[in-house]
Formats: sequence, C-alpha cells, structure tokens
Amino acid sequence: MNTRNTVRFSDTPARYDAVSRLLHWLSLLLLVAQFSLGWLMPDADSVKAPAGLVAWHVGIGTSLLAVFTARLLWAAMRRSPHPVDQHGVLRFLAAAVHVSMYALLLLVPLLGWLNASGRGWVVRLAGVWDMPQLATPDSPGASIGEWHSASATMLLILIGLHVFAVVVHQAGFKDRLLRRML
Repeated sequence: MNTRNTVRFSDTPARYDAVSRLLHWLSLLLLVAQFSLGWLMPDADSVKAPAGLVAWHVGIGTSLLAVFTARLLWAAMRRSPHPVDQHGVLRFLAAAVHVSMYALLLLVPLLGWLNASGRGWVVRLAGVWDMPQLATPDSPGASIGEWHSASATMLLILIGLHVFAVVVHQAGFKDRLLRRML
C-alpha cells in the first residue's frame, strides 16, 4: 500500500473543501445582492405587501438563511484547515470576528423574517415556498425592523474587517491565506 498518497482521518487539509468554498462565495454573492437591494428599495415601513425590490430582498434573505444553514451543517461534518499560525491576539480577534459574523449571518435574516411576518407579509423561501409566520401584526415582531437594520450594519462592518484581514494577510504577511478559500 502506498502510504505517501494515503489520507488519514486525522490529516487536516491545507484548503477548504469545494463545498465549503462554494457555500462561502455563494453567501458573498447573496450578501452583495441583499445589501444592494436594502439600500435601493423603498422604505419598508411604507410597504403594505412585499413587491418589487422589497419582494426580492425578502426572497434573497430567505435564500441566504438556507445557504447559511447548509453552511453550518456542512462545517459541522467536515474537517477545517488548521488556523493560520499567528500571534495569540490576532488569532483571538480572527475567532471573535468569525463567530460574530456567523451569529449575525443567522440573526439578520431571522430578524427580517420575524419583522416581515409581524407585518403580515407572506415570507417565501427563495421567493417560492411559503415559510411559517413567526409573528402576528399585533406582536412585537412588526416593530423590530430597526434591529434588523442595525444588525445588518454590524454584519457589514464585520465583513469589512474580514476582508481587511485577508488583504493584510495577503499583502502584509504574505502567508497566502486567501488560497485556502479559492
């Protein structure tokens, strides 16, 4: 048996697997669409039923929630590359940003779903399949639109920090960190 080409379960890959990379970049595309629609759509407080850009925003938001859920499930089942060798403070900051981003990638669409349900809107996964109503018009769900917006802003800031860190690793540390996700 050729042991040089044998992969052991304990081996840690140098890169993320193809599914992880696909889900990462798909998440990015959906986030770019979401933030673009969020800035371009009319004020959601004045909308009686989701139509046009608002309907697209809701549909893409539910798609993002589905992709992120798949991403979490896949991450639980596969082995990740070892963390980059860096100073303990940087490792802590990277972990804090990643955990916060993951939490907000779950929280932001959930708050949007709760808010849309509270407005009495029909929320559809990818704009196609009806999802359960999480709130009623007389519940607090209808009034958490500001929480949805504020948490989305925090998510955007964390994404900016994430991108900045990748640029620093590539250009400053020259450790080819980006290659792990390409």
